[in-house]
Amino acid sequence: DGSPSPASDVAVYTPSARPGSRAPHAWLGAGRSILDLFGKGFVLLCFDQRLDAAPILGAARSRSVPCVMHDVRQPEIARLYERKLVLVRPDGHVAWRADHVPADAADLIDRVRGAVPAIGRRPKANAVGPHAAPIKEQQV
Repeated sequence: DGSPSPASDVAVYTPSARPGSRAPHAWLGAGRSILDLFGKGFVLLCFDQRLDAAPILGAARSRSVPCVMHDVRQPEIARLYERKLVLVRPDGHVAWRADHVPADAADLIDRVRGAVPAIGRRPKANAVGPHAAPIKEQQV
C-alpha cells in the first residue's frame, strides 16, 4: 500500500497494520481483543461507517470466500490501523487496507485469495488458470 516498512528490530516489536504484517492487538472493551475476531474467515474492519463496503462483501460471497465486516468505532484503534478499511486474513495477517472501496472489489478478493498473482509478479511457467503464462508447444 506504499507505506514504509516498520523498523526491523527483533528486540523491539513495532505494531503495524501494513499488509503482510500481523494485525496489531487492541482492546475492543470488556476484555475482548480485536484478535478474537480473526480465525474463521476473512475479516473486514471498517473504521468509517460512512463507507459502503457491500461491494467487497458481495465479491467475497460470490467467490465463496468467508468474510464478515466489523464496525470499529474506537478512534485509538483507527489510528493504530491507519486506514478506514482493513482486510485481515484468517491467520491474522493484514491482506489489504485502503481509505476507499476499490473500483474492482472482485479483483481485490481474487488477489487476497491467491487466484491472481500479486501486482508486479509474473505467473509461474507451470501455473494453471486464466492468468497463467502461455504454454509453449514442444515437438517430441
